[in-house]
Amino acid sequence: MLRTLLLLIVFVILIAIALVATGVVNLRQNQDGVSVETKDVEVGTTVTNVQLPVVRIENRQVELPSVSLEDGNQSNAQ
Repeated sequence: MLRTLLLLIVFVILIAIALVATGVVNLRQNQDGVSVETKDVEVGTTVTNVQLPVVRIENRQVELPSVSLEDGNQSNAQ
């Protein structure tokens, strides 16, 4: 239970550091204390062109190593 709480606190601190580092949250100290300024965050989707790798499946005949047994049978190693 204690480890879970500590892990949660660490995640919150890391998220806060990431928000300050990326500029989403701006902390400024003035005479009245610390002021927190945040930028507007817009969440949504956009349409854009991207290059994606394409995987093609082809049947090819290739040579594979094989092991020959003493009685003449062959076993393919894969």
